[in-house]
Amino acid sequence: MKYSEIKKIKTFCNNLTSQPDWREVVENIIGSEVDFTVDNVRFINTDDILEIMADEIFSDEYILGCFNAGFIANNSDLNYELVKACQNAEAYEAIGKALNATMTHDEKENFCAAYASADGYGHHFNGYDFSEEELATSKGFFHVFDNR
Repeated sequence: MKYSEIKKIKTFCNNLTSQPDWREVVENIIGSEVDFTVDNVRFINTDDILEIMADEIFSDEYILGCFNAGFIANNSDLNYELVKACQNAEAYEAIGKALNATMTHDEKENFCAAYASADGYGHHFNGYDFSEEELATSKGFFHVFDNR
């Protein structure tokens, strides 16, 4: 990694609210880490973000079932009326189980891509204020979430 890129990463980190240790960030990037956290700031490589997001979202079936009924119906094979009826009965986990059982890995990533398209990645990865920063490096493009 060139000195100019290290300097860019240092400046980037110092401009974040949490100011993560830029040396540790550089070490993780040089070590080809694709998902790492330094001082409460999460860095996720753009090539891996949908897979990571899908793994996280689909691992909590209750929360998955709480998504907007129209969104679930438009981005899965589940019928809107069925999803709405389950939600009205507070059977959120049943919806999540149905989604997990009927969707392939690629369909789960497409579901998450639609979610990110509507709300951005920050809505999932940054519960503090839903914000997201971007960092381009020679090792890839990173989405950065400062969870203060």
